[in-house]
Amino acid sequence: MECDENEVKERILEIENDPRVSLKVPIKLVDPDPLVVDAKRSLTKPNDRSIWLLKSEGVVSNAGSLQIRVAPDNVDRSLRLFDTIIKVFRARGHHFEGSTVDFGKQKFDISIREKLKKLDEYKKEPTNILCLKVYRGYPRFEIYDSKRVLIEDRISRAVAKIELEVEYYVRVWAENVRRDEEQKQRERERLEILARKKKELDEFKLLLNAAQRFNDVKLLREYIQSKEELARSNGTLNEYLLNWLEWARKKVDWYDPHIEAFDELLNDVNKATLTL
Repeated sequence: MECDENEVKERILEIENDPRVSLKVPIKLVDPDPLVVDAKRSLTKPNDRSIWLLKSEGVVSNAGSLQIRVAPDNVDRSLRLFDTIIKVFRARGHHFEGSTVDFGKQKFDISIREKLKKLDEYKKEPTNILCLKVYRGYPRFEIYDSKRVLIEDRISRAVAKIELEVEYYVRVWAENVRRDEEQKQRERERLEILARKKKELDEFKLLLNAAQRFNDVKLLREYIQSKEELARSNGTLNEYLLNWLEWARKKVDWYDPHIEAFDELLNDVNKATLTL
């Protein structure tokens, strides 16, 4: 995300007029933050890595939380810079831990490094130009010393750009949440309508099946009646047929949508499909 320069300028002005904030980097450390105290202790007690860096690149590196990698002559300046930056963020209500300013859903890592000049394949040397690097998994922006303006005079710009980027993503996330909720609501409404349609269709199928069964029942009763009348007319009505007629009429009563008589053997049969 590239910040709008007009917005950056407005935020810089707001930060510089914030009574809670002191942007002036002191000439010496005053009541330094514990992170700075820890970094000073580490940078003034070189370990094997610092000794190797000092020989190959002319810089020392903090083994603690704050990410500092500068020439020994710039250690004090880097500590004062970091101390001021930490206090500015905290004064504006932001959480700072390790080398990270934490805005809740957004975190930005901050480091101070010295620009190096390559001498040969294996050796570099410091240039006395410091770089304030802000990144979040990947570089967001960098602020270098220039001939006319040092990092000390651009702290408000760094804070402004970080705050504006956080606010941008907060707006984006809020919009994404809103759109997601709208999509979920549309899906809930779609499923609700689908459920109502299914219920309506199921009820119609039951109506249609009942009507079809009603017609089937009329046909079955006519058939049973005609079979009885034919047997009576030709003198073939016997006990077997009488038992069958009783059985058939009970099955029709079971199938009849107006009666639905209980049948011990067919009670679990689906009348719509006549399947078990």
